Formats: sequence, C-alpha cells, structure tokens
Amino acid sequence: MISLFPDVTDKVGAPRTLHVPFKMGRPCGEPFDFETRTRVLKQLLELALLPSGTRLIYQDVP
Repeated sequence: MISLFPDVTDKVGAPRTLHVPFKMGRPCGEPFDFETRTRVLKQLLELALLPSGTRLIYQDVP
C-alpha cells in the first residue's frame, strides 16, 4: 500500500506500506515523471517480498 499519512495507515493495520512524500492525489509523484513512478513501483514490488507488518519510506535514489 502507498501511504501519504503513515500514522493513519498504522491505525488501519495495512500489512505492508510504503510512505511517500508526494502531494495528495499524486501518490506516485508528479504527472509524466516516469522515472519517479518507476522507482515507486520497484520499491512496492520489493516491499511485497518482505514480511507482513513492514513499513518502508520511499528512497529517491536512481
């Protein structure tokens, strides 16, 4: 799950979350910023392999 509000996500009990620093309505970054969107997707796929309860913070590294 992509989370803009980690405190709320923790209360809901999502099994795995990636906290991102983007604006509301843009959980994968700005429109047409395909590099950032690809990084978000790759980090989400890596997160899917980790144990339940894992919380990660988006890393903006190429």
